[in-house]
Amino acid sequence: MEIKLRNSKSKNIEVKNKIISLQETNNLVYKHLIEDYNPVVVDNKNLYFVSDTVLDELTLINKYPELEVLGNILKLFGYTNEFFDKNIKDLSTTEKICLNILRNVEKAKDIIVFNNLFLGLDLNSQKALVRIINYLCEINYIVIIRSDDVNVLYKCADYSILATKTIIKYDETDKIYTDVKYLMKHKFDVPTLSYITYKAKEEKNVRLFYRKDVRDIIKDIYKHV
Repeated sequence: MEIKLRNSKSKNIEVKNKIISLQETNNLVYKHLIEDYNPVVVDNKNLYFVSDTVLDELTLINKYPELEVLGNILKLFGYTNEFFDKNIKDLSTTEKICLNILRNVEKAKDIIVFNNLFLGLDLNSQKALVRIINYLCEINYIVIIRSDDVNVLYKCADYSILATKTIIKYDETDKIYTDVKYLMKHKFDVPTLSYITYKAKEEKNVRLFYRKDVRDIIKDIYKHV
């Protein structure tokens, strides 16, 4: 699918059904994305529900919910279809986040944006959410993730968008976030592991590869230092 990204200019990009991150020094691209495509935005801040049970909440959005898709999401979160019968007031924080994802998927057409991706989730639930987002990509949604933590974007996204008022850059995440000089020049946040690797290579002449897992960097250090 081709989408148009706009800041003070515009750029058409052919996006793949992979996880795409968005980092920008202002919110112009995001603002125009909302205006142009009206995507569903999943944000786990200040969750509010109006129904008594999970299924009632979902049928408010769609009289006949896509139970197969929603059931698959539940399985990836580690829940069974009994989740649909639960009372919302009895749900844990993680379960409420799961319900919030379910009801937004019910509303989605082509594009889903996840803001504050891991807010309120423990490590296991974070991994489950990444599996869910990959599943959504598999069934042909375009998924864009935004986070205040650039390390989350670097670790989770397959492709990434960088944007300023005048620049839009789109490429594979590994290429985007290992070009540390470019990131610093244009005042983008730099992932911690990329920065550590960059400093070691530039200042200490250490033979390291850019990695997304600190354990892999430690292995490289033992090999080359």
